Amino acid sequence: MAENDKTRRDFLAQAAALALTAPDPRFRLGGDRTDLPGDGGSDEITANTIAEAEKIHGLTYTAEQRVKMLEPIKSQLASVKAVRATPRPLDLQPAITFDPRLPGVAYPAQPNRLVLSTLAPATLPSREEDIAFATVRHQAHWIRTRQITSRRLTEIYLRRIKRLAPGLFCYITVTEDLALKQADAADRALGAGKYRGPLHGIPYGIKDLFDTAGVLTTWGAAPYKDRVPDRDAALVTMLHNAGAVLLGKQATGALANGATWFGGTCRNPWNPEEPAGGSSTGPGSATAAALCSFSIGTDSLCSILNPADRCGVVGLRATFGRIPTAGVMPLTPSLDRIGPLTRSVEDAAIVLAAINGADPTSATSIDMGFSYDAGLDLRKLKVGYSKKWFEQVGFGPGASVPASPAHHAALKALGDLGVQLVEVELPPAPRAALINNLYVEAAAVFEELTLSGRDELLPDAWPTSWRQIRLMSAVDYLQAERLRRQAMNDMHNIFTKVDALFGPTYGTFDLVLTTNFTGHPGLSLRAGLSSSPTRGLSPVALTPAGEPHTITQNVAFHGRLFEEGKILALGRALEAKLDVMSHRPPTG
Repeated sequence: MAENDKTRRDFLAQAAALALTAPDPRFRLGGDRTDLPGDGGSDEITANTIAEAEKIHGLTYTAEQRVKMLEPIKSQLASVKAVRATPRPLDLQPAITFDPRLPGVAYPAQPNRLVLSTLAPATLPSREEDIAFATVRHQAHWIRTRQITSRRLTEIYLRRIKRLAPGLFCYITVTEDLALKQADAADRALGAGKYRGPLHGIPYGIKDLFDTAGVLTTWGAAPYKDRVPDRDAALVTMLHNAGAVLLGKQATGALANGATWFGGTCRNPWNPEEPAGGSSTGPGSATAAALCSFSIGTDSLCSILNPADRCGVVGLRATFGRIPTAGVMPLTPSLDRIGPLTRSVEDAAIVLAAINGADPTSATSIDMGFSYDAGLDLRKLKVGYSKKWFEQVGFGPGASVPASPAHHAALKALGDLGVQLVEVELPPAPRAALINNLYVEAAAVFEELTLSGRDELLPDAWPTSWRQIRLMSAVDYLQAERLRRQAMNDMHNIFTKVDALFGPTYGTFDLVLTTNFTGHPGLSLRAGLSSSPTRGLSPVALTPAGEPHTITQNVAFHGRLFEEGKILALGRALEAKLDVMSHRPPTG
């Protein structure tokens, strides 16, 4: 398979030495079976069947033990088949739920408080492009002071979407009529003295995993391309109540994997020859190209941080459980997270304040306030970093490149802000093995596709990993969950010494993966620009001698559970210090 067709998770799996092996194409779970070599075509479970299965699980039983296991295994298989035959909705939550909070550890309550920095004076630009690329803060000021209407701002974006989105494949569905209706409603409300806050009349796009009543919600996947829900996701309702205007549903890799959906591969506006990252690929691309004021993505394995890094925008992955997931495509119940992608750090704080809240329908929702203060004294904060994180950037061996001068300059700039920099190291552990638990959860949710063979309608990455992971034992799965608990303890110990961690977004595979499974928040922001020939989904150039293109270089903060306010304050100050966000991609 060509590298530009691989998904980001393929690279992660390779880096973790977890390469996937496709099963014999003649065998499909729940489908027809052609005789396999040496089995005589029989479905009977014998001692030899057990002996062969031992190889998959790294076990060795004696001949006597295998004979004793025969009848219990047949009974076990009958139980498995009975469970499979029981109807279960995709969003049925497991009885075992994940909570990022450690037992016996206090997580202080915080008020809902948003203290923004002083807004520099700015009159409405005359050029539509300048209006489109402006921050949410400036757009909100122009709307509130009646310098622009929500209708006009929405029309600017709709025109840009018609011109640029088809070449970027970043929108799956554009809701033009709905957007204009909501924009007009926002203008009428403002005229009547009803201002809903900084998102009033602000147009946004949302990853096509969120249900929207009466509007296609396809999950980017051919088996669901005609799916139309009858109600809005909780987050869509929250943004509507905040006065935001929905421009449309943005591209996601099929079932939130990679950059390719059933209509094409979402492109990076900095270089449309390469993908925009996965799997919140449309939000990253559309935000970078100013085809919305902000966007909303989801994250199961760095799927917000990755497209933010690739497209040079801000991506905020909130603490697990902070933002309601009701009405979002279920995928990995213990990993699914939500967050904004924006063109400035403080815009991300504004959006998070609007979508933070408990969800009484979710077993994993946590009721925690969100407090952000731009005036936080950074000199009192300790930020951990490792020199190793500033060596190689990427997904591991064979899928990484040297850290850029922009990454090192960002570290120096952070120190110049008066932050106390502290060297830290992650304790050694086989954390890459945790990826298997992601596959287990996704395979369980979408089991029907595997058993029916409809998984063949998807790009190869999901079907292969789902088939493979069914051969992992439940015991080994729970052992990996115990490893996950150890990772939570390790991160807690580090965060007793520092307030945040800092490095290139992909300065170490271990750090981004670990914080993914521990539920800690992360913030990626642009540190500068560089150049590279066209890349696939990894940062490695497909043809090293190819024509160079301008690319973005991002860094990331990882914070304590529920302390997004601190990493946002750090990010805002660093963003102002570096002053590199004004550079625009050449597309449009």
